[in-house]
Amino acid sequence: MKIKTISRLLKINIIIILLFAVSSLHTEVKKITLDSALSIAVKNNYDVNASRLNISKSKAMVNEALGNALPSVSINANFIRNIKIPVSYVPGAFFGDTINDFVGIQFGANNNYQAGLSVNQILFNSAVFKGIGTSKIYESASYEMFKGSVSKILLTTKKTFYGVLLAKEFWNTMKVSLEKSQDNLKSVSAAFNEGMIPEYDFIRAKVGMENLKPVVMQAENGYINALNALKMIMAIDIKEEIEIQGDLKSFINDESYKEDELLNQSIQNNYDLKALEIQKDVSEDIITIRKSEYYPTVSAFFNYMFNGLSNNFKFINSQSSMVGLNFSLSLFQGFQSSARVEQAHIDYLTLQDRYSQLKDATKLQVKSAYLQLTTAKERMNAQDENVAQAERGYEISTIRYKEGVGSQVEINDAEIALIQARNNRSQAVFDYLSARADLDNLIGNIDKKFTGMLNE
Repeated sequence: MKIKTISRLLKINIIIILLFAVSSLHTEVKKITLDSALSIAVKNNYDVNASRLNISKSKAMVNEALGNALPSVSINANFIRNIKIPVSYVPGAFFGDTINDFVGIQFGANNNYQAGLSVNQILFNSAVFKGIGTSKIYESASYEMFKGSVSKILLTTKKTFYGVLLAKEFWNTMKVSLEKSQDNLKSVSAAFNEGMIPEYDFIRAKVGMENLKPVVMQAENGYINALNALKMIMAIDIKEEIEIQGDLKSFINDESYKEDELLNQSIQNNYDLKALEIQKDVSEDIITIRKSEYYPTVSAFFNYMFNGLSNNFKFINSQSSMVGLNFSLSLFQGFQSSARVEQAHIDYLTLQDRYSQLKDATKLQVKSAYLQLTTAKERMNAQDENVAQAERGYEISTIRYKEGVGSQVEINDAEIALIQARNNRSQAVFDYLSARADLDNLIGNIDKKFTGMLNE
């Protein structure tokens, strides 16, 4: 008895261990909310990361521009070993030599060294001082471009997330319809077997149910594809198991919108417009920088020199120092300066045209999104009533059939109408949320916590 008991306990323990091992192999499904999806997408998106690097680059450009206005300090040194000491020639008459016109004299020693310290400080240079301000303006533009990149990835992620929820609702609607169709087939099959209904009703119910099966599979595939698209937007492994939280209606709010206010906000706060406007200011400053080539440059300098020479490394040393001002003015560069000014001016005019074009396009997009928003809202209200009517119609058709005054055709028609009504309602909610996401992007309405992820 004891041996059998021990054997039974060992088997139970082995089963428990195996169950634990199997459960440990099961991958935990990550639950994803809209907020977490947005955070992951912003953190991993390549365009956002590129914009983040561009900000670092613009900061370095500011430091470079500041460095041009600061003093430059350099140290230089050299050592020369003369294999043959250089010879210089002077007129022979200088030494009273009436025979030779020139007399060669060696200057220097076998060993020579020279070391020096040079300090140079620009006192006036229009391009240098204007460049400091221009680089700071460009830094501001890079911040706006970063916000624009964040806004775009938020828009894409929101729409994709809503698309997953829409596909999920379509799939659930079809699954519920299939379950109802299967229950209806069971009732019809039982009635047919008892000879209470004609064969036509049984065939009609069976065909209706079978027709729903591939539609459910297509809806499931649509959900899987939408989910994979969201994974790609979030830049996570497509094999990773995730579960989306929430439903479309939970994201609807009672916020009211006015077209005129939206248009004003888009002109003032749209990140692409703001970045382009700042770039236009940079381009205008570049014109001034190009014109500064006509202006002089004034700088102060200080030099301190050490010199030594020797034939046997016992150097005779000397020191010298000087301070002074340097003035330079370019008088003619073969029309290069005027050509550069003209190019900068053309760049500025091009940016002006681009800004006007983007401004008009933004207004048009705001009007379109606002129209879609209001239309979708009206459709949502209408579809709520439509779904209620379709549910009531399906209920009546089943009651009529049970009472013997209806037909299977009526049930199938009512079921199709109910499916369509529910899908139309889901589509209306999705269109509303998509239009609102478009407006948020156009008017620069994004949560500051996402732009605050700059240093993460």
